[in-house]
Amino acid sequence: MTQSPKAVPLADPFPPQHAYLAIEQKPADAAEKRRMEAVRRHVQAHTHTTHLRGLAGAVKKLLGAGYEVGCGSAHIWVLRAGETQRLAIVADRLTTAYRDWFEPVLEQLPATTRRPHRRLEIPGTPPAPAP
Repeated sequence: MTQSPKAVPLADPFPPQHAYLAIEQKPADAAEKRRMEAVRRHVQAHTHTTHLRGLAGAVKKLLGAGYEVGCGSAHIWVLRAGETQRLAIVADRLTTAYRDWFEPVLEQLPATTRRPHRRLEIPGTPPAPAP
């Protein structure tokens, strides 16, 4: 007689997310810079979290009034009140690559890494037409 192995329930089937903060616009003043640095320190202290959305309340509290904080399924966005352009984003380092406003723009890569290939010519057969 064979017995089936005991199933071990998973608490959460998803791996932890590696949180980071990308500040996408230059801080408007020294006070905003201090607030964003406080948010960055908090996020860095909680880099391995199951759901990034869990950090949204702390981000909102650290920023205070004058900012809109919202979240999607795996990120937190920050806007200055009344603006439409995102000021900052908390995201997962394993699946995204946002950058701070002062970092250089990465060189654009071609849409494909495919390079033209030489056609294989077999003796005794006509050459293949050029693409």
